[in-house]
Amino acid sequence: MQQYIYQSACSLAKLIRDGQATSMDIVKEHVLRIKEHNGRLNAFVDLFEEEALVTAAERDRQAKEGRFLGPLHGVPVSIKEQFWIRGKSSTVNAKMHKDFVAPEDAVVVDRIRRSGAVILGHTNVPRFLVDYQVWGDLYPEGKNPYNTDCTPGGSTGGGAAAVAAGFSPLELGGDLGGSIRVPSNFCGLYGLKPTEKTVPVHGNIPLPKDFKTFIVHLSQAGPLARTVEDIETLWRVIVGPHESDRDTPRIEWRAPTKTSLSEYKVAWVDGWPDYPVSKQVSGAIRDFVEKLEQHGCRVEKKAPEGGVHAESLDLWMGIFPYVVAQGVPWVVRFFLKMDLNSTILKGMTKHRTNFNKAFRMSANHYGEMMLRRSIVVSRWERFFQDYDFLICPSGFGPAYPRTKVGNKLHYEDTELVYANYVWPFMGCFNASGHPAMNIPIGLGKEGLPLGVQLVGPYWSEPELITFAKHASQLSEGFVRPAGY
Repeated sequence: MQQYIYQSACSLAKLIRDGQATSMDIVKEHVLRIKEHNGRLNAFVDLFEEEALVTAAERDRQAKEGRFLGPLHGVPVSIKEQFWIRGKSSTVNAKMHKDFVAPEDAVVVDRIRRSGAVILGHTNVPRFLVDYQVWGDLYPEGKNPYNTDCTPGGSTGGGAAAVAAGFSPLELGGDLGGSIRVPSNFCGLYGLKPTEKTVPVHGNIPLPKDFKTFIVHLSQAGPLARTVEDIETLWRVIVGPHESDRDTPRIEWRAPTKTSLSEYKVAWVDGWPDYPVSKQVSGAIRDFVEKLEQHGCRVEKKAPEGGVHAESLDLWMGIFPYVVAQGVPWVVRFFLKMDLNSTILKGMTKHRTNFNKAFRMSANHYGEMMLRRSIVVSRWERFFQDYDFLICPSGFGPAYPRTKVGNKLHYEDTELVYANYVWPFMGCFNASGHPAMNIPIGLGKEGLPLGVQLVGPYWSEPELITFAKHASQLSEGFVRPAGY
């Protein structure tokens, strides 16, 4: 009989701390579950069984001596394959990186170790992390535990499937264009993209030999979990400056000031200009907002004025090429652009001007994008002067059937360009850098998870997490998939 599967990371940590469970028993149970069921989902691509059991034994010795390393002492945690783990492969599912072995732990991985956690292994990702499905050159295709015909989302798709299926209580993910929030939405989890440049990026992706540039925008590491409390715990472990990353500032995080939903004023939208959502998602958002209002929260249907959402999407498209194509010969950039246009961006006609310009790697254009970004951030921040948070869609609909990348998607008698199913609802907040969290609200008509997105001003994570705790009481939240 399984005692620890589907218990939260915080609950497991308390059991260990109180002497009611051992890390060894908890880790063994999770390892056994992975070995029995991973073949159905391909969530894990590398299980560190031997190392995990050795670490669990050490955590138990430390616990007997009354020494607890941190809030995750003895708790199993899974890590997205992009992050460096010393001596382990980090390939982003691409032949180009098949021989890359991490020389050290990523800063965030080191912090997770220091918190006392036991690292279970690496989870599956799409090739080069650029898709909302999980496929690639090296690993088998990832699947959704609620319906294996559907995608688990991407690019933290393997990790989301692992947490939803009870393989792991907690996952470290990364988000460049929704890569934490989309799989969280598709797999019924909470998933937080922190404010940009609050979590160090050293060791967050394999680098080619003799790589000489390192432009990092849009992307941020963050947690996926079945409870808000677990999200908060892992966020506090990984956040903060480090000597390897001078762009991560030292922030005096403000403690939450509100104690009930009645103290919050929240804006909400159930779609964006040019990007409406399905009837099911719109109805779910409206029901969620209505529940908030019934519990005293002040809500107003209001979007930022002046087209800031569209400007944010245009900005993302103008910055993304600098992140993925920096430091490579023009001929490689040419083929990379062609590959993107024929796959994930196939059929997308908007926001193209700066995307095309960015592939020329012009210093003047890059400077223009940085100026426009500062303006966009300021416009969003002015909006948040009147509202604590914004509630908005996490996607057009629930998880979609696995298909060839770039194929048009169909849901509720609507045909969509491939990327437009989720990217317009996610990329805007990577472009602006604002913290954003997916909140699961139960299962929809197909038995697939539905969620809403909660967005806050810069550095509002403590209050955002507190609001999410209150809001989580008003919906089903995480619902265990049938068969797991």
